[in-house]
Amino acid sequence: MNKRSMRMLGFNKIKQQLMRETSSCLSRKLVNALFPVQQSQEVARLLTETEEAVTYRLREKNMVSLAIFDIYTVLDKAQREILLTPRECTDIWHNIGIYDDLRQHITDRETYPLLCQYIDDIADFSELIRTFTHIFDEDLQIRDTASSQLQQLRQRMRDLEGRTKRYIQEIVQDKDKQKYFQEALVTVRNARYVIPIKQEYRYAFPGIVHDTSASGATLYMEPLNMVDMNNELQTVRVREQKEIERIFQVLTHTIHMWAEDLHNATQATAQVDMIFAKAKLAERMHACRPKMARHGRIHLIQARHPLVPAKQVVANTIILGDTYRMLLITGSNTGGKTVLMKTLGLLVCMHQAGLFIPVEADSELAVFHDVLVDIGDEQDLTQNLSTFSGHMTQLIYILKHCRVDDLVLIDELGSGTDPAEGSAIAIALLEALKQRETVVMVTTHYNELKNYAYQTTGIENGHVEFDERTLQPTYRLQIGAAGSSHAFSISERLGLPPDVLARAKEIRKQAGDMDMEQVLAKVNRQAKWLDEKERILKKRLQDVGNQAAQLYREKQQLQAQYQTVLEKAKAEAQERKRQLRVESEQIIRALKEARKQSLKEKTDEQIAGIRKRINDLAIPNLPAASDKRADLLNINVGDFVYLNSLHGVGQVTAIQGKQVTASIRGMTIRVKRSDISQADTQEIQAAQQREKKAATSEKTHSCIRPKTVATEINIIGETYVDALPRVERFLDQALVAGYSPVKIIHGKGSGALRRQIHSYLRDLPFVTSVVLDDGDNGGAGVTWVYFST
Repeated sequence: MNKRSMRMLGFNKIKQQLMRETSSCLSRKLVNALFPVQQSQEVARLLTETEEAVTYRLREKNMVSLAIFDIYTVLDKAQREILLTPRECTDIWHNIGIYDDLRQHITDRETYPLLCQYIDDIADFSELIRTFTHIFDEDLQIRDTASSQLQQLRQRMRDLEGRTKRYIQEIVQDKDKQKYFQEALVTVRNARYVIPIKQEYRYAFPGIVHDTSASGATLYMEPLNMVDMNNELQTVRVREQKEIERIFQVLTHTIHMWAEDLHNATQATAQVDMIFAKAKLAERMHACRPKMARHGRIHLIQARHPLVPAKQVVANTIILGDTYRMLLITGSNTGGKTVLMKTLGLLVCMHQAGLFIPVEADSELAVFHDVLVDIGDEQDLTQNLSTFSGHMTQLIYILKHCRVDDLVLIDELGSGTDPAEGSAIAIALLEALKQRETVVMVTTHYNELKNYAYQTTGIENGHVEFDERTLQPTYRLQIGAAGSSHAFSISERLGLPPDVLARAKEIRKQAGDMDMEQVLAKVNRQAKWLDEKERILKKRLQDVGNQAAQLYREKQQLQAQYQTVLEKAKAEAQERKRQLRVESEQIIRALKEARKQSLKEKTDEQIAGIRKRINDLAIPNLPAASDKRADLLNINVGDFVYLNSLHGVGQVTAIQGKQVTASIRGMTIRVKRSDISQADTQEIQAAQQREKKAATSEKTHSCIRPKTVATEINIIGETYVDALPRVERFLDQALVAGYSPVKIIHGKGSGALRRQIHSYLRDLPFVTSVVLDDGDNGGAGVTWVYFST
């Protein structure tokens, strides 16, 4: 992008704010080199990096310190095998700790895929960390155990120091020598233990002078009989330093081997630090990521200038590049036109540098190839250019270089010369820019340009508001109508004499321009009225949307509750089914025993008992979300009711609290009240007829002895509800008689009756197999049922 434009828009000041959010000098260098990019994919990638950092800061409690040292020079020394100093080595160790923390904390590739790409450039420094930990302690001091030789030397040095201190203490504590001492203490000069001796006893005390006090009254002397001990101690110290130097030579070589990995890790960490600085700046500015638009579309909702203090800034909605690609802004001086223009240009630069911008979340912004700007006084005395010449030089440059995917910002177009000529040149420039389909924002005071915008498609008027009551600008942008410069109002507020102001208005009226001002005022009043209506409508739509969202949440909660109840009911049904299977097994065993004894009376008695046991088992009812029948609240014994779980009508025989006993299809069954609904008249009549028919059939069947029990039953033409009682009795009698297999003739038809009968048979525990006929005795219209023997 054009560097001059970015400087004029204030992008360098944004970079200064971003630098304050960084943690290291390396990331500050990256910020200093930050430049807006021009490719949409690259802009999207940079914004996604910032978005991941914002998400990380919101979700993660423990933030990693990224305050690393600049170790590039140190690594260069290590690669040239130049001995590193302890400070240089500890700087590298400090950085390695941060690299390792970064690798440990940012690991979620699904949430932070782009940040993890930087983490991938950081090697595993576990081995190098162990090397540093072996050499340095927590206070960055060299450990005694850094090498066996160093450990021995330091132990020897401690022994010598202890012996030397004890010997010199004996001298200091000698009462016969107290008169020699300036102070009875031991100190060190030139790495040797000495005693402060009075000047007058210099020759009385045998020793070597290593230093004197500032006044010369005290001499720091080493007793002669301690010279050998001090010499030996100094020799050990020299050997210690040589061993430390050897250790650092080895460490320098090790760092040389890791230099490339350390270089990559340093670069990656600096990049991550800059990305997190963008996230912190976004939080401080209350900024967000706009949606990516195309074809020069700008739809910035409540855009704020990022360099204006939050208490002073006025947010404006800027719409451009869609139905119109040129926006002509008019209004009073000091009304905020230039700030508005700089806001747009600066937000575009920030957006394309991967920075979030201070707008509302639903905003949209396209990516531009360049931002070309003509703002401010371009007078250049060194080049002998007037204000108009300076502006014109820049406008010529813009015309020469602008293209369809550029953003052009021109302040006070046509100013600095004769108004008639200036407005003519301005219109010609707008026409040229319109032919290039460039997105343009222009400010002006010329009525000719306002009229041109009204009469030309693709150009829209806009103005910054001015409060006539307070005679103060509001800095709010209104798109759709041109505005007045309010020169008379501003002059009156500033104190222009009334007679001069009145004369000016008279001259203006004579010139015929007052009609235009009145029209603009009327249009602006209408625009304000429409804006207020739009605001009310948006508020109502928002309220409706909030209500819809609340209803949706309540619906989701109800569905979740219903699912919970349904799952619980299913679990209860499974348990009840298990109980029924156990009871059925007992029934089978009882029937077999009765058959062996060939006692008909005993068999009938056992069957009756078994039926009672089955009826005592309450059948659980699952919720039926689609059942449209109304629940029956008031019921009496003898009423016919609809049983939801059995999809049929039965007669109430007993009521016990929440449990109801009913007779249906020859069976007595107990259900919950919630399973009962109102039955209609036709259903009741059909049920009464079935009960009579079943009673007659039961009476007939009860007289049949086991030897006359049929081995087949024909239910062709019957419904499942009508056929089921007959099939149940047929199976009971066949089971008691010991017949297996038996035949059920249901016919082919649509297959519905066959499927229902098969489903019923498969749930019977005493049925081992359900097989369709092979074709010789009815085919798909006949089912053979096999019992367990």
